[in-house]
Formats: sequence, structure tokens, C-alpha cells
Amino acid sequence: MKKLILVLGAIALIATISIITINQKFNNYLAKGGVTNNPEGTIFVSRQSPLMVSLLVNPEKLSSISGVLPLNTEQKKVFQAVEQLRTKLLNKVQVDDVQELKNWLGDEITLAVTSLDLDHNRENGAQPGYLLVVKNKDSQLAREFLQNYYAKQAVSTEAKLIFDDYQGVNIVYQKPTQDNPNIKQVAAAVVADYVLFANDLSVLTEAINNAQAINLNLEHYQPYQKAIATITKPRVSLAYINIPSTSAWITNQPLLEEDFIEQTLTLSLAVNEQGLIASTALSGVEGEENQAPSLETPPSALNYIPQNSIFAASGINLDQFWQQISDGLKTNSPLQQIINQSLNPLQQSSGLNFGEDIFPHVKGEYALSLSIDEMTKQLNWLFVNDTQTDSLSDNLDEIAKSRGLSVGDLPLADNTITAWTKLVTTSENSFAKLEAQLKGVHADIAPYEVVTNSVDVLSDILANPSQNLLQNSEFQSTIKALPSENNGYLYVQWQDLEPYLNRQFPIVRVMELGFKPLFDNLQSLTITSEGSQNGVRQATVFLNLVSE
Repeated sequence: MKKLILVLGAIALIATISIITINQKFNNYLAKGGVTNNPEGTIFVSRQSPLMVSLLVNPEKLSSISGVLPLNTEQKKVFQAVEQLRTKLLNKVQVDDVQELKNWLGDEITLAVTSLDLDHNRENGAQPGYLLVVKNKDSQLAREFLQNYYAKQAVSTEAKLIFDDYQGVNIVYQKPTQDNPNIKQVAAAVVADYVLFANDLSVLTEAINNAQAINLNLEHYQPYQKAIATITKPRVSLAYINIPSTSAWITNQPLLEEDFIEQTLTLSLAVNEQGLIASTALSGVEGEENQAPSLETPPSALNYIPQNSIFAASGINLDQFWQQISDGLKTNSPLQQIINQSLNPLQQSSGLNFGEDIFPHVKGEYALSLSIDEMTKQLNWLFVNDTQTDSLSDNLDEIAKSRGLSVGDLPLADNTITAWTKLVTTSENSFAKLEAQLKGVHADIAPYEVVTNSVDVLSDILANPSQNLLQNSEFQSTIKALPSENNGYLYVQWQDLEPYLNRQFPIVRVMELGFKPLFDNLQSLTITSEGSQNGVRQATVFLNLVSE
């Protein structure tokens, strides 16, 4: 039975991957982006669950996409691989005819991590609890499937199948014939329109209890209800993530009660002709209950961001945004830790404390970018600030002088730039000589100032003003898929930035292994924030997939 749980979960994952790895150019019910209903299996999921993911369409309907799409060679390979994997999995668990599943499999599959450690014993390692809730379109056929499946299983001398009644529900589970920790009490039950599978008997009984007590299940949990109320667009999948608990689960670390933070992320996934659109709702971050987006058009500061940037962030009033993050996220929050880890490389290379030296002076439009130096393969950074509200360069010049750097003006084409340099002694052929190491440069391009660590990057921006990210056709196409009223953009060229992210964030490697087809086909992702509603912060993510 444990194998069957894994297979049904894998089928749901395969179905999702089938969406991810193709262009969505077809005229069927998915053309609208998905469905509008929310998962119903959440009545069995505990409100304390670290993670819940629901597929809201029948996997068989997704498989039929391949028959109506104009697929390229790579897409055909994906579908062939999916079919081979599905057949292999079904054979492995002795499901000879896929029709056995098709006869009763409904339009929803929900998978939840119910507990980080079932026995709460750190000495024997983490033993997570897993619950799979599958909607059935025929309860009798679902029961027959389970009975036929059990009949095919060889009776083990180490375990036996127990048929029992719990709270009026017929359940079946595997029980060791003697004390053996390696034999798990995997369990299953048919409850009305749902088939429940669990990797432990306690997980199944808890799920039944959750359905009978609304104060226990996720369906009636107010933070969850508030979050899904903000997600109104059609979707094919929905996920609910308790951020601290899921972070502990992924990193295989215990979650201490004193470190627990009520911080959740609800995410829906919809299809688009170019890729995928995720609508997110973040709860548990302090700040204004209701806050409208601050921008109606893209920040003009993006006109000074190189079009070959592999990372770009833009918006308005970075000082206020940083204060909201500092005040709204606790220091032990996983989100706070991710933000700090993101800033550390830039702070170390520049010798600046961004929270004290930069952010307080950025009250207007801003933009930040990273690009790869073609010669050294190192990252160059560039920052654009609107000087109509406050000047950043004057403060940076004073900081440079206080650290013993030389600050002086230099000509560059028709412009005057300010450079920060440091004199160092080098030896060549037994002769010592002085060299000036460039630490940074900045220039005024009214009404903006541009600060960077590279003269070449600044020179390209000044010499080729039209070759910027905002006028890049790919970026323009990307932001068209996002809400026009927002707080700015975060743009990532995934394939180029991925090696750097892997070195800085080990969790990225874990995510890539779990969703390899997605990340292998991901060209870029763009995130935009849309303010908050009833204390829930809203954002939209566009995942642009590799085209033919």
C-alpha cells in the first residue's frame, strides 16, 4: 500500500509537470487558465499542516493535451517520458490496467505533509506524516479498486492487513505481526467522495477527525480563508505553505516551538500561452491591513538597467519597503533570513551596509541589476536612484573618503563621472609600482544617478541608452502578463543566475531536484507585488518557459 500512495502522488506530480513543460496554445477548458473552484479535500487536512498541494483537474484530462497541441521535438520527448514513467510506476505496484484508476479518479488530488515528525523523537530522525486525498467520481468503484489491489498483494509474515471501523468509517491498514519499526502502518479509507491514503494509521485517523471537527481542519481556518479569498483567477493547482514548518521540512531540521512563527503562503497556478502564472497570498507579515499598489506604469529607472541583466529589481520608495520588511518580519523568520542572505554578497563586495548606507536615501524610483562580466565571469552590479527626493551619491562619497578611498571626477565620453579608487603596490620584474584599483563609479543622468562597480557597465549605458531592459522585447512581453498596477518588478534570467543562486542558497538545489522539469524549461521569472488586502500581501509570479 505504501507503494500505491507514492504512485498516486507521483501521478499528480506527473500531471502537473505535463502542464509545466509545454506551451499552452490550445482551445479547451485550460485555455482560460484553469478552474475557479478551490480544493475540497482540505477538510481532511490539519490547519497545522506544513504543506498542502492540490491538483484541481483530472490528470487524464491533462494527458489529453498532447493530442491537441502543436508539439515540438522536445515537448514530444517530455510526453513520452511522462507516459513511460507512469506505466513503470503502475506496473511496479501491480496496477495492470490504468483503466482501474480512470474509472473512479475524480477532478482533485490533494497531497499534504501532516507532521514534520510523527513520533516527535529526534533520536530516530524525522518521520514525516503524509496524507493523500483523492476525489472519486464513484465511491463503489473506488472501494472495488482497493479490494482488488489488496487481493493481489502477497501476504507477508511480517505484517497483515487489518480491516476496522473508526468513527463510522471503514478503514484498512497494515499492521506488523511483531514489534518492527521498519514496518509502517500505512492505511486507507473511502470517505464519501474521497479516497484517503496515509503513510501511518495515526495520519488517517487524524484526517477523519479533522473532517468531523471544523475547528481542526484547514478548510475552516480563517487565515487560509482570507488568503484564498484574494486569489480569484482560474487555476489548475493550489498550494498552502506554512513557511517556517516547510523550511524545517526541506532542510531536515527540527522546528522548535519557541521559534514557531505563524507565517503562511498560499499559491495558485494558472496556465498561459507563454508559461505559468502564480498568484500568491502571504499572511503573517505585520504592516498595513490594506495598501494599494503605488505604481501604474513600469518605473522609468529601468531605462538605465542593462538589457543583458540576469537579475533586476525595481520599484519606488525602497526606504519604506525596507522598513516594512524589518518591522514586519521577525529575525528568525525564514523570509528574513533569505533576504539577508541575498544582500550579503553585495554588502561584502561593496563594503556597505545597505540597510544603513543606501536604503534610507532611496525614497523615489529605484532599480538594481546584476549582469555577468564577459571576461571575468564575475557579477557586476548597478543601482539607479531618483535624485528628485534624495541623493545617494553624496553619502556614498563621504563613506568612501572615510575608508581611505580617493574620490575624484573623471571624463567618460561626454559625461563626467565620479570614481572611488584605492592605491595599491604591485611588483613586476623586481620593480614596485602603484596601481589604482577601482572600487566604484557613479554618474548623474538627470533626474537619476547611476552607481556601479564597473566603468564598462556605466559606459555601455551612457553610449547606448536605447539598449536597456525596459525596452527589451522579451521583458515587455513578460510584464504584459502581470497586473499593470503594482509596486515594481523582480526579474530573474533563471538559466544564467542559477549557478550563483545554487552557491548562495542550498535550498535552491533541493527545489531543482524536486521540480527538475520545471527548472530545466524555465527561461525567466518575474515577480510583482500588488499591495495588501485585509492583512494579506498579494503578488503575481510569471514563469516564462523556454520556447522552441
